[in-house]
Amino acid sequence: MSKEANFLIYCMERYRYLKKLSGADVARIFEKYDIYGYITKYFEALHTMGDNYIVQDIDDYIANAVNTNQIKV
Repeated sequence: MSKEANFLIYCMERYRYLKKLSGADVARIFEKYDIYGYITKYFEALHTMGDNYIVQDIDDYIANAVNTNQIKV
C-alpha cells in the first residue's frame, strides 16, 4: 500500500474519532466532498501536520466547497 493510501486511512480514522462519527459516515463525507482527492493532492504538506490541524483543514475545505457552491449540501 502506498504512503498516500496509508495516510488517507489515518486521516479517515482521526476524523472519525475526533468528530465522533461512524466509519460509514466518514466515508460518505469523504466521497461527497472528494476529500480523498484533496488529501492525496496535498499529502506532502498535510502529513507533517497534527491531527487537530488535519481535521480542521478538512472542515475548512468542506466549508469552502459549500460556500462557493462547488458542492450542494
